[in-house]
Amino acid sequence: MHQPDGRREREEDGSILCTCRHCRKQIRSREGKVWNLAEGLDLDALAASCMSSHFSVVDAADGVVIARYPLPEGSDEEAIEALRDRLCAQHGIEPGGDLEVRLVSHAAILGKRH
Repeated sequence: MHQPDGRREREEDGSILCTCRHCRKQIRSREGKVWNLAEGLDLDALAASCMSSHFSVVDAADGVVIARYPLPEGSDEEAIEALRDRLCAQHGIEPGGDLEVRLVSHAAILGKRH
């Protein structure tokens, strides 16, 4: 697993770029939690190119999207949290584990593009 070390730089797209303390290669993160090789496949960037809001179930250690669940249009925060809780229970996701549920919000993506 990559861990940041040293000075961090913010890219034009909002991602953070720095060096991994273990392999000394450049790594990138969108939210500062999950770090991937800067030259590798960025699952978060790939998901952000979608035109609908959805939850992705991701194996962060292996860098694999396991499942994608569309978010019903007009869902409020309570409905979104209920769906997140149901997906965590369905996939056996526990805090600190390799599996994560990530919300990809179409509204947030449009805000960054325009």
